[in-house]
Amino acid sequence: MWKNENKMLKIGSILTIVIWIISSWFLVHILAVLGVFLAVAYPIWWLFAPKQTVCFLCQTKKEGEFCPFCRKTVTKEEGILPKTLPSAIYNGLIILAFALVSLGLVFLESKILFKMGFPPTPKTVSFVIPTKGQYRLGEIFPMKIEIVGIKTPINAIQADLGFEPQKLEVVDISTEDSFANIFIQKEINNEVGYARLTGGLPHPGFFADHGVFGTVFFQGKSPGIAKVEFLPSSMVLANDGRGTDTLKDLASVSYLVLPERISKEEAEMQKSVIMKSVVLGETSEDTQMKFYEEKKILGAKVGEEIQEEKKFNLIRIFLDGLEKVDRFVLTLWEKVFSFFRQ
Repeated sequence: MWKNENKMLKIGSILTIVIWIISSWFLVHILAVLGVFLAVAYPIWWLFAPKQTVCFLCQTKKEGEFCPFCRKTVTKEEGILPKTLPSAIYNGLIILAFALVSLGLVFLESKILFKMGFPPTPKTVSFVIPTKGQYRLGEIFPMKIEIVGIKTPINAIQADLGFEPQKLEVVDISTEDSFANIFIQKEINNEVGYARLTGGLPHPGFFADHGVFGTVFFQGKSPGIAKVEFLPSSMVLANDGRGTDTLKDLASVSYLVLPERISKEEAEMQKSVIMKSVVLGETSEDTQMKFYEEKKILGAKVGEEIQEEKKFNLIRIFLDGLEKVDRFVLTLWEKVFSFFRQ
């Protein structure tokens, strides 16, 4: 019996703490929104309804103690309402102080939530590749790695491609005309059918309707339909202070490799023209920094992890709700300040 009573007391204490925390959170956010207005309205309320107001300092004093705001001794029988207009103004200033502290707490809470990934940067970016194409055996053809749907500046890209090694091989990956100027990995594995280009650019990143990150040069090895697809480990990271992956989907394409083989002269011409393109005697690659390494630089997300992110998550929904409330409060005051600056 005693153990049950002790357990109930513990549960009651925990519930009391939880209720206190929730009530405090609501009070802080209400003061952050309405505190300034309450502070201004408090002396006005006192003028019209003095008996419905309270002197906060009197509330903290014991019977017979002196209240600096009212400049009188506290008498519970007379009530603890402000005795004078200056006292009402001082109480309004107390509300204002709590309102400013509450607004600061809301701002701090929003910064913490931002570091935790709220609000999440939307996934809007897609890789775009040609939807069709047909080439002869031995013919080298380009496939541009083009990015569209950029709503937030990006500064790091990892493009991982998978292809059928029996049908195709990668001759080279070019960074000519790329919007990126730093490259840290270029990997080609024609045995398993894998290619990777990793790079980016410093702050403020890249922000445009679309942009070319690189160009992969394939060569047909055997006739038939050959599929090329971006792998789930591909990433497009936003320049949002958190490195959020904004890639929303993975493109794929199928090429037709014809049985007709190109001549030796055509093959030599392709290598000299396509693989050694020069613009006014100087390629854009001359201004790029390259640090290729044979290890993973930005990491990789497997398909299971991507699906895991989409599952129902109560904590994520709760934190997302907190962020929306904070954004509402801060946006409201931003609009108020903007109105008075005009």
